[in-house]
Amino acid sequence: MTALTRPGTGTVAGGSGGAPTGIQPSAQTPPPAPAQATPTPRRGTPRSVRRLRRLQVMAVALVVAFGALVVAGLAVQSSAAGHASASLAQYNRLTEARVQALQVQQAANTWALTPTAAVRAEVTSNLTTLATSLADASAVSEDRDTMAPLTAALVNYSMTLQDALNAKGTDSAALLAKADTALSADLLKPLGEAAAAAGDRVSSDLTANWLYWVIGGFVLAGGGLIAVQVALARASHRYLNPGVALGLVAALASVTVLAVTAGSATTAATSFSSTTRAELDAAATARTQLNQARADELLMIALQGGGASYRTRWNDAYSEARKAVQTISTRAKALSELTAYAEAHGEVVEAADHADWAGARSLLLGDGAAATAFDEAASSLAALASDAGEPAAESVGSVGEGVVVAIAGVVLLTLAGAALAVWGVARRIEEYR
Repeated sequence: MTALTRPGTGTVAGGSGGAPTGIQPSAQTPPPAPAQATPTPRRGTPRSVRRLRRLQVMAVALVVAFGALVVAGLAVQSSAAGHASASLAQYNRLTEARVQALQVQQAANTWALTPTAAVRAEVTSNLTTLATSLADASAVSEDRDTMAPLTAALVNYSMTLQDALNAKGTDSAALLAKADTALSADLLKPLGEAAAAAGDRVSSDLTANWLYWVIGGFVLAGGGLIAVQVALARASHRYLNPGVALGLVAALASVTVLAVTAGSATTAATSFSSTTRAELDAAATARTQLNQARADELLMIALQGGGASYRTRWNDAYSEARKAVQTISTRAKALSELTAYAEAHGEVVEAADHADWAGARSLLLGDGAAATAFDEAASSLAALASDAGEPAAESVGSVGEGVVVAIAGVVLLTLAGAALAVWGVARRIEEYR
C-alpha cells in the first residue's frame, strides 16, 4: 500500500484493510522555559555584619562606661558637699558650745549674788545643754579624738561648780573663780581650736580633687570612640558615622556638666574662705567675748573687793567684742547695743567704787540696767551670727543640690549617647540586609 499525504496533516501509512499505522504531529511542542538562576549571596556579608555589631557594642560600652565614671565623680562631689555641710554644722555647734559654757559660768556666778533655787536650776539646765552639744560634737568622726577629753573636763568643771553651789557669798565666789580658770583652759580653748579646724574643713571638702581623673576617663573613652569611628569607616566605607559622633558629643556634654558643677563648688569654697568665714569668725568672737564680759562682771561684784582683776578682764573682753563687730557689714544695731551695755556697766563699776554692793547687784540682776542691756546686746549678736551663717549654709547646700541635678543630666546624656551610637551603627548594618 502506498502512503497518502493529506494537506495539513502529514503522511499516513496505510496497511491491510486501509487502517493507519502512524500519525506525525503537524507542529512541535514548545520547549520548557529555562530555570531561573538562584542568586549567590555575597560571601562577605555575615562577617561584616558581625564586625559591625561588635563595633556597635563597643561604642555603647564606651559611652555607658564613661557616663558611669562621670556619675561616680559626681557622687564623690555629692559626698564631699555633704561633708562640707557637716563640717559647717560642726563649726556652728562648737562656737555655740563656747557660748553655752560661758552661760553656765554666768548662771553659777549669779548664785554668789543671789543663791536661789531658780539659779541652781538654771545652772543645771545650762550644764545639760552644754553636755548635749559636746556629745553631738563627739559624734563627728574627725573631731572624736579632740572632743573625748572635753567630756572629762566638763565633769571636773561640774564638780567644782557643785562645790560653789554648796557655798554662799564670797566663799562661793572664790570657788567660782577657780571654776572660771578651769573653764577657760580646759573647755573654751579646746572648743575654739576644734571650731577653727571644722571651719577649715569646709573649703577643703568642697574642693575635693576628682575632676582630673574624670577628664582622664573622657580622654580614654573619647579615644575609644574615635577608634570605633575609624573602624566603622573602613567597614562601611563611610567617613563619618553620625550616631557615634553624636555619642561622643554627649560624652563631652557630660564633662561640661561635671566642669560646671566643679566650678560651682570651687566658687562656694572661695566665697566661704575669703568672705563668709571671716564674718562667721567675727560674730563668734563677738558673742564669746560678750558672754565672757558678762561672766566677769558678775564675778567682779561677787568677789567684792577682790574682783579688781575681773574689771580689767571685762574691759579686755568688751574691747574684743566691739572690735569683732566692727568688721561685720550689718553692725550698726549691734554696736549701738554694745555701747548701751558699756554705759550700764559703767554704773555697776561706779557702785562698786563706792562699795555699794547691793546697788551693783540690783543693776546686774533681774530688770537691772546692766542685765537688760546685756540681754539686748547678746540677742543682737546672736541674730548677727545667724545672718552671717545663712549665706554660708545656702552656698554649701546649693552645691549638693546642684550635684543631684547634674547626676540626672549625665544619666540622660549617657542614655542618649548610647542610643545614638546604636542607631548610627544600625544604619550601616541595614545596608548588608
